[in-house]
Amino acid sequence: MKCNLMIRGMLMIALCFAFCGTGKAQDWKSIISGVAKAVTEGKTGTATSIEGTWKYVGSDCKFTSDNLLAKAGGEVASKKVEEKMTDILAKLGFTEGCTYTFNADSTYTSTVKGRTTQGTYTYNAETKELQLKTRLGIKFNAVVSQNVLTPKKMSLLFKADKVMSLIQTIGGALESKSSNSALSTANSLLNEYDGLQLGFALEKQ
Repeated sequence: MKCNLMIRGMLMIALCFAFCGTGKAQDWKSIISGVAKAVTEGKTGTATSIEGTWKYVGSDCKFTSDNLLAKAGGEVASKKVEEKMTDILAKLGFTEGCTYTFNADSTYTSTVKGRTTQGTYTYNAETKELQLKTRLGIKFNAVVSQNVLTPKKMSLLFKADKVMSLIQTIGGALESKSSNSALSTANSLLNEYDGLQLGFALEKQ
């Protein structure tokens, strides 16, 4: 229903601009058609597919409700957490060279600091719930955050109290004193906020 209303609204805007001149009207028609197509593809699942190789571009965070976001200090707090976590993750080896690859046969690989971890995954496109299972049987549950208008970007968001365990597992984070220090700083930061989901912002290669 929301998608239908969005498409109708966009078409109404296009009709309004049709009176501004043939050339401009054609440009707006192309733009609106592109938006409508993206929305339609999102409904059919094309834009929400996670198959392929995704590179790490930084951290991402989301408060589980608007009330919690407001209580924590709004978008400023969100930006603060993202910036600090991006710096911390970089010290632990999470840089732009890190990748996730999701295969059509429900297997995945993640590469962090040159170290590759393999396992299987399940993904529910309706609920956006993703479960990663390593070869050792360790499971991690995440929520996939993706905008239908930017299908080549997505985030994997985990509960704050679980993301550090994931970092240690796939990154070998406890290899040095500096890693231990970074993890301690991350835990202190995460303890400041309740109802926080934290994870990785990814871009499709």
